[in-house]
Amino acid sequence: MSLMRFDIADFRNFGEAKLHPHLNGFNFLYGDNGSGKTSLIEAMYYLCRGRSFRSSTNNSIIHHSANKFSLFAKIVTKNQQVIPIGLERQRHGEAKIQVAGNSGASLAELAQLMPALLINSHCYHLLDAGPVFRRKYLDWGAFYLTEDFLRIWKRYERVLKQRNAALRQRASKKELLVWSEELITSGVQLDTLRQRFFQQLLPFLKETLIALIELPGLTLSYQRGWSGALSYEKAIQQSMDKDIYAGYTQLGPHRADFKIMMDEHPAKDILSRGQQKLFVCAMMVAQGALLQQCINRKPIYLIDDLPSELDSVSRSRLIALLTNQKVQVFLTAVERGLLEGLLTKIPAKMFHVEHGEVKEVS
Repeated sequence: MSLMRFDIADFRNFGEAKLHPHLNGFNFLYGDNGSGKTSLIEAMYYLCRGRSFRSSTNNSIIHHSANKFSLFAKIVTKNQQVIPIGLERQRHGEAKIQVAGNSGASLAELAQLMPALLINSHCYHLLDAGPVFRRKYLDWGAFYLTEDFLRIWKRYERVLKQRNAALRQRASKKELLVWSEELITSGVQLDTLRQRFFQQLLPFLKETLIALIELPGLTLSYQRGWSGALSYEKAIQQSMDKDIYAGYTQLGPHRADFKIMMDEHPAKDILSRGQQKLFVCAMMVAQGALLQQCINRKPIYLIDDLPSELDSVSRSRLIALLTNQKVQVFLTAVERGLLEGLLTKIPAKMFHVEHGEVKEVS
């Protein structure tokens, strides 16, 4: 998928803006700090994911003079079909989504159409924050690789919530057993899909790391959220009394994680900031490569402030990897000069962002 047109109305500091990007190449966005570069990336992300990576509230996203924002795009499929999509959100209320004229489309349908991978400062959370960020990484990949993933994930989350409510209310063991059986069934299914994605990812990550950075001693290991020596059924049975005492479910896929180690030490404690950013870039690029190989889907890469903490050699290696994938990339930087040298080597367009306006420049 690629964006052939992108329109913004009343999103942060943008009143109205239109963009006609390069379909299978790089789109460089440059401008001073505060000009709206990150907001433009955020708007694309919002259209692809149905949420912001910067704010949990809509009021801060909607332009101060408006009551709603709207995003519209025309996307081109691998079969050269053009599909119009749009999203509108008011200060209060649900998002209104349209896909190919269907006004009842869901966020999941939108996400399926537009796989987007974000590389920005928040990506460090894959290394230095809690397991919730790594679970989201696993779930994003599994969502695209397995048609039934979302249904299984939602079922597990629903049953987990109900079992925890029963535990807090000191329900009978008979009732708890009913919820436990459902939890085990959906939990095993969810764990299987996550493990499958993780194992599929590893060779792509290895190949990407070879191209980007040498990290001898690096290992990644998946953790299910309970002892690997036990089945989930056995683990839940053994944990029942502890769960009753605690008032919540202590074991399961909601505690899943994957450990990133360097010579048996947490990688976040060993790697420099630049090495961390390259590793995180490799994680995202490997995910995109896996998507293309397994389901023939091209993601869109949204990269905010590429030059930050990466030297020219590292930037060139990352650009080369993305160029080889033949994908659409949106990339921001403060100075035009940091991007200009790449224009002669790769298919690209350059855009200047200033005070909420976007202009293509030669």
